Amino acid sequence: MTSGDRTSSAELEDWADRIEVGCRGTRFDASLVRVLATCDSTQDVARSAGPGAVVVAGRQTHGRGRLGRPWIEDLGTGVAISLATRAEAVDRLLLGSTVGVLDAIRAALPGSNQGRVGIKFPNDLVERTRGAKVGGILVEVADDVAVIGIGVNVHRREWPEELSAIGLEELGADQGYRRIDLIETLPVRISNALDADRATLVARFVDAHLPTGRRVEIECGDRIHRGTLESLDPTESLRVRGDDGVVRVWPAASTRILSWEPVGG
Repeated sequence: MTSGDRTSSAELEDWADRIEVGCRGTRFDASLVRVLATCDSTQDVARSAGPGAVVVAGRQTHGRGRLGRPWIEDLGTGVAISLATRAEAVDRLLLGSTVGVLDAIRAALPGSNQGRVGIKFPNDLVERTRGAKVGGILVEVADDVAVIGIGVNVHRREWPEELSAIGLEELGADQGYRRIDLIETLPVRISNALDADRATLVARFVDAHLPTGRRVEIECGDRIHRGTLESLDPTESLRVRGDDGVVRVWPAASTRILSWEPVGG
């Protein structure tokens, strides 16, 4: 275990067995579970293993986020997992994965705190009052394989000054909560969500979307726009009333929310 790194071989000892049990009855294959002490990116390993694979790293050193952005190294304090499945529409995979991860995160928290975590379009899980990032999802599709990458902050750590982030410990997860306690629930949560119909997924995403009704800054292509997010359909469009009072509709496929004003902002 290196300085600042919480990962140890003892911590990982029971991970494979518990994840294999968690894969039963899902679209993921217990025989394709891989637990690595460290790796560059779980995405690459899962893609090589093929549909059904579940790859987890105690520490991921070169993870990536949406649009090729680097994922901040979590020093062994968070979850880094990739799940491979048969390719289908990216928007549906992202919807299902986001809803499934949100379910898993909320289940890890006491009832009074579950509503503190919600969704920020297109792929982030965030805390309600500060807007701090709890986790994120990346979906990559090539040929007939889709790989769903998930990062979730679990334990306390010092984050870079420019990054607003928070972990499950700070949100009230039980004392002694381990990363595997979340990891083992993800295959079934993701599988169940991906098996739901599109209308249900859209409704659940919209219901959990925290920036709706708040002031936002969005990016679409090379344009930046500011205003109040009146509504969204994550598969179609975002409806924003600009600072000039004009309502504009922005395509979901090419728009992202850069920032938003949380409840406590």
